[in-house]
Amino acid sequence: MSLITLTPAAREALRDDEVVFFDWHVTGLCCADAGEFSVRPLRRSRLPKQARSLLPDVVYAHPTAWVHLAELPVTIDCRPLWRWRRITTDLPPDAGLRCCLGRPPYGSSRGR
Repeated sequence: MSLITLTPAAREALRDDEVVFFDWHVTGLCCADAGEFSVRPLRRSRLPKQARSLLPDVVYAHPTAWVHLAELPVTIDCRPLWRWRRITTDLPPDAGLRCCLGRPPYGSSRGR
């Protein structure tokens, strides 16, 4: 069972041909696993072949991001910024680095 949740605003913000995509950006030179997440809407036709599903037909992730996100409870929201859609999550800003260092983004419990 997926722990990913989309708010009604996020579902409404996605167009018929779009999904939410978690990308992975390498930030370390010595370790390929050191990096950070970004999240954005993406047309299905532009979805990378290696993308893995987090929430069937709606949320996908880069394989390295998927490893870190598969068991995390994540809420995805959309906050309009004038004419643009800004997809956000409730992940801490350094969630990717925390995962790489073996520290869960939410600690032992999800108390934030």
